[in-house]
Amino acid sequence: MKSLSKWLKKAGTAMKKIIDVARYEYTHHVGKRRFWIALLGIPVGFLLIMGVSMLFSYFSFDSEPVGYIDQANLITQPQEVPEKVGFMEIFIRLIPYTDEESARTDTENGTLQGFVVIPAGYQSTYSVTYYSNKLPGSEVTGEINGLLRQNLMLQEHVPNLDRIEEGSQISLQSLDGSQSSDGADWHHIIVPLAIGILYFIMVMTCGGYLLQSLVEEKQNRTMEIMITSMTPNQLMIGKIIGNLGVGFTQILVWVLILSIGLLIYRDQIPFIDDLNLSAGYLAISFSLLILSFIMVAGLLAIIGALMSTLEEGQSVNSLLIVPTMLPFYFFQAFLTNPNGTIPRVLSFFPLSATFSLSLRMAFTSVPAWEIVTAFVILIVSVVLVFWLSGKAFRRGLLEYHKKLKLRDLFIKEVING
Repeated sequence: MKSLSKWLKKAGTAMKKIIDVARYEYTHHVGKRRFWIALLGIPVGFLLIMGVSMLFSYFSFDSEPVGYIDQANLITQPQEVPEKVGFMEIFIRLIPYTDEESARTDTENGTLQGFVVIPAGYQSTYSVTYYSNKLPGSEVTGEINGLLRQNLMLQEHVPNLDRIEEGSQISLQSLDGSQSSDGADWHHIIVPLAIGILYFIMVMTCGGYLLQSLVEEKQNRTMEIMITSMTPNQLMIGKIIGNLGVGFTQILVWVLILSIGLLIYRDQIPFIDDLNLSAGYLAISFSLLILSFIMVAGLLAIIGALMSTLEEGQSVNSLLIVPTMLPFYFFQAFLTNPNGTIPRVLSFFPLSATFSLSLRMAFTSVPAWEIVTAFVILIVSVVLVFWLSGKAFRRGLLEYHKKLKLRDLFIKEVING
């Protein structure tokens, strides 16, 4: 009992030291004006880019009409043509055709930008096929859905009202038949892409803060003073927790801004209901995000302990960023075959597991054993990196004036014990 009490007291003291370091690390960054300027500057810059993009899209959008072939004999009320189109409003005229050949010819010569076929059994599937050599814009799909919904609601008895209000499923088909899509695949990319971008930003910003802090404290020998009152592992854990808090602050502020924007413009973003926001998917993705960042923070701690100047550390840090971007380089492989060799290998690689698994789960069912294996590999990697970073801290304090080599660290601390 006495030994347990002594152990608890020792653990409490260690925890207090870790919390003190984490609090200092957090307030040291969050309390600065430049942090908030950078934090708010990213969404403001994003909004400016979106605004410019919208203007560019408006002045360059395809205004050619779209044809439709009504094999279901559904369209009894033609499209309503507004007398005047307001500024920044887009209207696409829908022209009826009696046969596919005429519509295909007009599409090929540029009279139409595409045509849609409403099949005879439309009211049993609520699916249509759009033929064109380019993807339709939201204004095209909106006009098609509006015309179909308008005529379905004219019936004396309206069956499947909820399904009609959801809109039709528009499948896409190239004119030569070589390429096809269900038209909604791109919605699946949004959530994993957002998670991948968040991970990249956390590694770049919070990881940069951690690396800068470690190298500066090593150069001015502040770390030597701090290490007299705590162990290297306590110092490292505190710094990682503090920087993790900085990262979560960034995410919370951006999510808050995004949520406000979605509430205001929800009606203008019809695909929001199609996003994969299930609790299980988000829990797995963000758990991977946290574990991956902790591992990267540990690797940056090793770099900070081994390097003698900030410039050297930043050059090595840039090499660490490359593996986290691997899923972007093989993006097409994830879209065409998410359970293929490359996506599966990248799902087991700790630095790329977060984005890889999130992207795969958005497009297909990933076996549970693969998810568990990815978590096990990440956890083992975190433990190994933490242990090695503690060794690097000790070596770095002993030889603060020169750059250490990772190979020497392995030989002296790992192999020789």
